Amino acid sequence: MIISIKKAILHILDANSGITVFSDAELDVSDASVNAFITKHIEKIYDDAALRSGEFTDSSGFKYHLNEYLGGNESFQQMSLFIAERVYDGISQAEKTESCDILVCHCLADERDTIAVLKLDNKIGFTHQISQENGKIANSLINHYAILPTTSQKISECAFVRTGDLTIRYKGKNRTIDGEKTDLIGELLLECVYDISPRESANAVNKIAKRVTVENGGDSIETKAKLKKFITENAVDEEYIETDAVAEAVFDGRPVMREEFREQMEQANVPKRVEKNKYVTKKMCSNIKLVTDTGVELTFPAEYYRDSKYLEIINNEDGTISIQINNIGEVINK
Repeated sequence: MIISIKKAILHILDANSGITVFSDAELDVSDASVNAFITKHIEKIYDDAALRSGEFTDSSGFKYHLNEYLGGNESFQQMSLFIAERVYDGISQAEKTESCDILVCHCLADERDTIAVLKLDNKIGFTHQISQENGKIANSLINHYAILPTTSQKISECAFVRTGDLTIRYKGKNRTIDGEKTDLIGELLLECVYDISPRESANAVNKIAKRVTVENGGDSIETKAKLKKFITENAVDEEYIETDAVAEAVFDGRPVMREEFREQMEQANVPKRVEKNKYVTKKMCSNIKLVTDTGVELTFPAEYYRDSKYLEIINNEDGTISIQINNIGEVINK
């Protein structure tokens, strides 16, 4: 992906001490180190499977100030100040206060004009301090209370808003504010309605398919195998996975289980179309792992299940189960 930084500004929010330092000046994005810091953080989180898709409510303050900025009625600094103040309102009223920096950026991401908001949580770390006394130099260690996330770390909360169509992708965390669980980014800052993320959707599909199968006396391993087969054979070239198609494929010939799966998916707010990415594909196509009551663990590709060429599960007359692995060319001790 290509990130091109147009503007950026940093505001300091310390809810523990009640101190805020709002910047009047933008960052120098022509500085190579500043540009690299911002770019690498955006690249690390931009395609994360945990990002949710959202849509602004009509009364969203973020939407209002963004439109004012895009229309030339507000400066970039004024828009960013609204963002920083909204975040501070949330973290200062939360049950557990915190300190962070808010980085607001106007950039091109994937060739789309975008406003990015990165919440940089402050960490406590050590740094060195040099002092000189009586002609002697003494090096010591001191605590530093405002260490920003390094570019190798993935930030936990952010938002990306495309200026062309105002579509939202964001990642947030719940906090207890005024006694209620509140999503700081989605509910307080953006004021948007949102779908659950592709990561959450993939986890829900697997969990619900297994639960429906088990509760109806079905074979959960076979369900997993059918799910993997559908993804690998029918959704290879598609950008989205249709959950109705998943229901038809996995619960083919079992209408009661199919409808129960659909109902539980709707209750879990899983969208009809799940954006396909590396995490979703890996989660839905993962291997099957069996653990026996004798302590033996067996991991194998889902498509091997019910294929006697590779694997046989035998129900013995005494009620025990035997697993036979076939056509092995070599056994490697790992």
